[in-house]
Amino acid sequence: MDNSSVKVLIIEDDAFVALLLKEFLTKWGYTIVDCVSDGEKAIAAFEKYQPNLLLVDILLEGSLTGIDVVSAIKKSKDVPVLYITADLDSEIIEISKFTEPYGYLTKPFDENQLKATIETTISSFFKINKKLGKLEEELSMAMMQVDELTETNAHLITATFRERALKKELEATKALIEAQSKKIVDSINYSLRIQQSIIPSSEIFEEALGKQCVFYKPKDVVSGDFPWLIKKDKYIYFGAIDCTGHGVPGAMMSMIGNLLLNSIVNNGNECKTPSEILAELHKAVVHTLKQDAEGNKAADGMDASLCRIDFEGKDLLFSGAHLPMLFLRGDELETYKGDKFPVGGMQYRNRNTYSDHIIKLEDGDKIFIFSDGIIDQVGGEENMKWMTSNLKQFILDNKDVPMLNFREKISEKFDEYKGNHKQVDDVLLMGVEI
Repeated sequence: MDNSSVKVLIIEDDAFVALLLKEFLTKWGYTIVDCVSDGEKAIAAFEKYQPNLLLVDILLEGSLTGIDVVSAIKKSKDVPVLYITADLDSEIIEISKFTEPYGYLTKPFDENQLKATIETTISSFFKINKKLGKLEEELSMAMMQVDELTETNAHLITATFRERALKKELEATKALIEAQSKKIVDSINYSLRIQQSIIPSSEIFEEALGKQCVFYKPKDVVSGDFPWLIKKDKYIYFGAIDCTGHGVPGAMMSMIGNLLLNSIVNNGNECKTPSEILAELHKAVVHTLKQDAEGNKAADGMDASLCRIDFEGKDLLFSGAHLPMLFLRGDELETYKGDKFPVGGMQYRNRNTYSDHIIKLEDGDKIFIFSDGIIDQVGGEENMKWMTSNLKQFILDNKDVPMLNFREKISEKFDEYKGNHKQVDDVLLMGVEI
């Protein structure tokens, strides 16, 4: 990485120390975005400049210490931190370790050590090891000339001791990072196994719905979207649910949504309509997340597209919270819009209401429900969202494709349109052919 592309924010209440650090870093080619002396200004400067590296006085004077500042900043973004301290002891390390600093800069500064510490924080371990090898080679050559270069040799030995100490610190830091990374990955993978346990298998979908497809593509390892299916009496209930967020937060919300939906359908003897289920689900989410508590302004919840099919009577009921249903009969594709209210949150002061759409089914009809991840995907030649209009045209272009083959078709189209762009959201599309 070119040093000039590294943006550094210095947070130090000693003007002389801040100036000295700025001179060193400028000399080495780094970009100094700002030097601030108190915690509030530090947080404001971080939000404004988004630096790549923080140099922070650990005992910053004022209402916020250096540790307070770093803790506040790391709530929104993880950034490498080097603490500045005049006395590096076990107490300093203990009170600061929860902020996970990359190292400590001890005053008064040794210019070479300061430079090496900053470089090792930013550069890869490969470059550090390469530099250590070069230093050891130089030391070996210097020792062969010990009689002629006594003074030079002494400097090299001192430098070697510093580099060895630095190497040990790097090895410890590397081990800590690897352990933390493994713990995070293990936790996410365990979350995936839990989430997969609530999602019906393809065999269950096929047994319940017959000719169907489920195109499910999480943005991260775990997902905030989930396909839902349950059978009660002669009815098959299924839905595409899009929970707030994605990744681990979205997955936690999906667990809540799945459990609540199953409980609502199974509670009582009556077979509820999709609109009744959505209304009860809204109340249950508000209660479960305590969103009706005073001062709670959280709007977490979910959008949903729910269907109830009676295959014997050829009846379909649909109700949506923000999400629509696309209904294909022959060459005609009709859109049934969901209601404007989401599930969860108090922004509508519990006036959330949902309506049912009743459709008499015929053989060959096709039903499509989906989350907004597929239509919000950016791609194509113009780097635009795919939009509902393109999804509808794709369905019409492939109206004769059997539903069992439709998943492969939509997956290929999605990857083609996305191209080299990042996936923007979790993606879920469900299709059923009568």
